[in-house]
Amino acid sequence: MKVAIDKNTNLKLDNKNEYIYVFKDEPLDDLLKLNMHCINYKELEYIDINLTDYDIDCIKKTKPSEKDWDKIPKAKDYKFAIIVPNYNNDHGEYKGKTYLQNCIESILNQTYKNFKLIIVDDCSNDTSVKTIKTYKDDRIILIQNKRKRYNGGSRNVGIEYALNNVDFDYFTFLDSDDWYKHEKVLKTINNRLYDCEMMLIGMELIDKDGVFMKKYHEYNNYEDFFLSDNKVWCTAWARVIRKDKIVFFEESTLMEDRVWSYRQADNIDLDKVVNLKQVCYVWNRMNTTNSVSLVRNGIWNASAYCHIGHQLMLLENLKHKEMIPILKKRIERCKDLVNENKYLQY
Repeated sequence: MKVAIDKNTNLKLDNKNEYIYVFKDEPLDDLLKLNMHCINYKELEYIDINLTDYDIDCIKKTKPSEKDWDKIPKAKDYKFAIIVPNYNNDHGEYKGKTYLQNCIESILNQTYKNFKLIIVDDCSNDTSVKTIKTYKDDRIILIQNKRKRYNGGSRNVGIEYALNNVDFDYFTFLDSDDWYKHEKVLKTINNRLYDCEMMLIGMELIDKDGVFMKKYHEYNNYEDFFLSDNKVWCTAWARVIRKDKIVFFEESTLMEDRVWSYRQADNIDLDKVVNLKQVCYVWNRMNTTNSVSLVRNGIWNASAYCHIGHQLMLLENLKHKEMIPILKKRIERCKDLVNENKYLQY
C-alpha cells in the first residue's frame, strides 16, 4: 500500500488500490462506494502516512486512540532560517551559472517566501563575496568570518546569529555548491511540518554526466536512525530542525556532520520526525575542488581522530541510554579503520 488517507483528504486518486482509507463511523454503503481498501482506526496500532506525492491534511504518525479524529492538524506558514556556509564556491558551471549562484538563486526563486537566507563566508579568496553582494534582496544576510571556521563553525555562526536576530521557526541548511531541486521545495517542506521536531528530505546526486542517483531516508529502527549511516545520511542539509531543538556543530574538523547528527538525534523525540520522501536537494558531485568527501588530505586524517574523540565525549552524555552499546561498537570500528588508514567514509 502506498499511503493511508482519511475523510479530510480531498483528492482525485488514479489507482485507488494503492491506498488504504481509514474511517471512523462512515456507513457501510458509503465505504463500498469508495472501491478502496478500508480499515477502522480502532484496528490500527498507529497510522503511518507517506506524504510523498500529495498535500494531505493529516499527521505523519499518530496513535488514533490518542487523537481527536475530527481535529486533524492543518499546515501552518512557518518561517525559515536558511544557513549557507561558503568557501570559494563561486566557480564551476551549471546551466550557465557558478555553483554559488545556483545555490543562492534556487533559494531566492522559491515560491514560498517566508525565510531569511544567512550566508556565512569562511574567508573566501575568490569572487564569492562580490557575487553575493550583487543580489539586492533584503532576505539575504551576509556574515564574513574574520578567522577560518570551516563548515561546522560557519554554520554555528549562522545559527547563533539567527537565534539572536531573526524571527523564525525552523532551521534548514544548504552547502554553497548545492541547490534546491525546484522552486516549490520550501512550500513542500512547509506543508508537511505540522510542528514536528525534525524533517528528513530526499536528494539526488549529480555529476558532469547528469543525475546518477536519487536517495530517500529508509530506516527500520532506532539504531538505523541514530547512527546516520546508509539508511539515514548524516549531512546537515538533509534535515529541517525546529529552532528549539537545534544543537551546535563540532568545529576545527572536516567531519562536523556525523557526530552532530548523533547529537541532534539525541536531542529530539523520534516520534516527532517526518520523513519526506521527495527529492528536494541536489547534491553536486561535479565540484572536485572543495568537496570534503572527495578531497582527502592531512586535515582529513586529523579529523578522523577528532571524530573518534567527539564520539567518546558524546558517549558520556547520551540521553537515550539504550544507544550506548551501539555507539560503543561504532567507536571501536572507527578506531580499527583509522589505525588501518582505511577511514574513507564521511
